[in-house]
Amino acid sequence: MADETNESIRRGRGLRISVSSADQAAESPLPERDTIVRGHGLRLSTAATTMQIATVRTVNGPLRYRRIGEGPPLIAVHGVGASGHLWRDVLNGLADIRTGYAIDLPGCGESPARSSAPTLAMLADEIIAFANALGLRRFDLLGHALGAGVAAIVAATHPARVSQLILVSFGVRPSTPDALTLALTRTPFDVFLGLARPLINTWTGWAVGTPLTNQLMAAWLLAGPPADPACWDAYLSDHARADSRMYVTMQTMPADPTLKRRLQAIKAPTLLISGQDDRIIRPADVQAAAGFIESAKVELIPACGHLPPIEHPVECQRLVREMIMA
Repeated sequence: MADETNESIRRGRGLRISVSSADQAAESPLPERDTIVRGHGLRLSTAATTMQIATVRTVNGPLRYRRIGEGPPLIAVHGVGASGHLWRDVLNGLADIRTGYAIDLPGCGESPARSSAPTLAMLADEIIAFANALGLRRFDLLGHALGAGVAAIVAATHPARVSQLILVSFGVRPSTPDALTLALTRTPFDVFLGLARPLINTWTGWAVGTPLTNQLMAAWLLAGPPADPACWDAYLSDHARADSRMYVTMQTMPADPTLKRRLQAIKAPTLLISGQDDRIIRPADVQAAAGFIESAKVELIPACGHLPPIEHPVECQRLVREMIMA
């Protein structure tokens, strides 16, 4: 059911003894292809923390994901155009207290696009299908931008599954006619973008590789230099192959009246993290979203734009750690 490779070793963990719990069934697929392991029993290890990359076959289709750490599960969902690589440094910093799963949503990273349009509800169903495939009955949920909207839908519609919810760079706005019109008439856009995806990706791949595009995206998305330029480069590369229909979903999400109703149904303890200088999701948008969620807290990171996991991964993981350990 899963094939696995390893990314670079990030941090030493020393000697450890652990027993896999029932909730962690299938969390650590062995290197053999198409295998999901249901339990490892007692193990003694001196291995350093390694981020494993695997593919799981869900009822909806294959999903690529990264896995690191030990402990209760934490599922991380990236934003539009990105991949699970966005969460590399944040999940590495939480590896001592959580088993982190960073998914590539369909049409992003190494996960193939689905035939149906990537609506918030459809993407939320992908998260539940992923958790079911790995036997994760209850988990913490972390999302960025579009991925935060997806995480919010999961928490609202499957309250028994989500322990704690962290929404990064997420907000809502008053409904506007243009966003509502696009949401109601998106089918032709989805059809066109789906058919034109090879051509669009060819052009995007070329455009993203130019210094001018890099500078324009940095000026729009970042408030300062990335903590790790390699993460920023990977983020740009991911945009070159993302399903173009995802951008329609992101464009309509902040003003989606259905999303606002869903936010009111969230019962899980919720933290909203955002950059103080985010040009896309403004602090007022973040506060507006928090107002729909019962007992939600807001943390703004100074000198930070739209990408806290890339700009300030240490501060981002500190805030997440404090939330899930409270």
